[in-house]
Amino acid sequence: MRLKDKVAIVTGAASGIGHEIAQTFAAEGARFVIADLNQKAADAAATEIGDKSKAIGVVMDVTNEEQVDSGVARTVEQFGKVDVLVSNAGIQIVAPLDDFKFAVWKRLLSIHLDGAFLTTRAVLRQMYKQGKGGSIIYMGSVHSKEASVLKAPYVTAKHGLIGLAKVVAKEGAKHGVRA
Repeated sequence: MRLKDKVAIVTGAASGIGHEIAQTFAAEGARFVIADLNQKAADAAATEIGDKSKAIGVVMDVTNEEQVDSGVARTVEQFGKVDVLVSNAGIQIVAPLDDFKFAVWKRLLSIHLDGAFLTTRAVLRQMYKQGKGGSIIYMGSVHSKEASVLKAPYVTAKHGLIGLAKVVAKEGAKHGVRA
């Protein structure tokens, strides 16, 4: 029960890796928010993993400032605080760089980088107000350090998350926030 009474927001958690992270947090005693594009899927995952006193689903397009701010506000309304953000929402599109459509490039970067920025900013504001620190976790991959053919925007985004984590660690340190 290492996370007993901690409140975590996990983005992209209605399925896949985010869902597994939420299950692990639940097993460790956390209360948590399943933040996902699909409200029904988020609600279903929250119900599957925990009861309403421990888990809720919120609709959150991480590239939408209003939805991110609203989701964090809903978390605070339900649980009174935010202790952890797991910035997990992401997609991967595989294509040769010379054929990659710019709109698709921008969409992928927006989900990974803009989404990480917006969710980080929203939870930092709350964590700083709480004055009790917190943790922000960015989901990386081997592509955070290595490049692979056909994955240019994904590799770019994962490299960018390392830079964001370093900045958050430095800025957040005086507030007890780790990244």
